[in-house]
Amino acid sequence: MQRLYDSQIQVEDIYNRIKFYRNGLIKSYCPYDRRFYENLILNEIENLIMIRDQFMQNSREMEKEFTIDELAKYDGKNGNPAYVAVDGTVYDVSVLPSWGGGTHFGLYSGKDLTTQFKSCHNMMDILNKVPKVGVMKP
Repeated sequence: MQRLYDSQIQVEDIYNRIKFYRNGLIKSYCPYDRRFYENLILNEIENLIMIRDQFMQNSREMEKEFTIDELAKYDGKNGNPAYVAVDGTVYDVSVLPSWGGGTHFGLYSGKDLTTQFKSCHNMMDILNKVPKVGVMKP
């Protein structure tokens, strides 16, 4: 959690520097000064890309592995989030209003619903819009 907080601070600092450099760029009429500020902005963008790449690497390393019994706990009831597994990936469907209470048209969260999702209309498109929270253990 501390790493995430530190990354947020770094991103805020970079954002503030970019705003400062942008203002210098806007106010400057000298082509050399303008190029100087452009290079500073490009440098900060590269820093943002590095932070993003580190964050993505860390999130892959922290990916949770679920057994079918662990997945069953995430049924959307009693304040638990609603997770479903599809093709070995676990998704948080709690964010979808249509999955209120952990159910959706006769489907129940906390289960592997690969077959049901593949046979249903556009459900795979919907999964691309919800958070991936882990993978199923083999």
